[in-house]
Amino acid sequence: MQTIILYISTAIIFLGIDAVGISTIIRPIFERHIGDLLAEPFRMAPAGLFYAAYVMGVLYFVSLPALAKDAPTSALINGVLLGLMCYGTYEFTNLATLRDWSYQQVVVDTIWGGALTGFSAWAGVMVTRWLT
Repeated sequence: MQTIILYISTAIIFLGIDAVGISTIIRPIFERHIGDLLAEPFRMAPAGLFYAAYVMGVLYFVSLPALAKDAPTSALINGVLLGLMCYGTYEFTNLATLRDWSYQQVVVDTIWGGALTGFSAWAGVMVTRWLT
């Protein structure tokens, strides 16, 4: 039951914050640099698959170990590192392979991924500790 609470709380926090961040921070930058490549309408199925899998990865590598050690700060730090690695992999690969990708996209989205993942992991652990 604890893992289910951790997954649901982390997913809700991650999705809620990311929806705001994508619409106000990330999308405007991407529109400026690669607007002609953006899908209209937004494709929900691939996004849903990403979010479901990513949150599972956050739990496996970050949140469950932090919860087991009763170390929410560990979830924050390791979540930031995981987010920087995952989002950075996407961004730097695109910078290396796509003509119109910009350093601004790399910096902003990589930092966003680190902060979002770290905070979501920490908050999910805190909610789970509070509810169980």
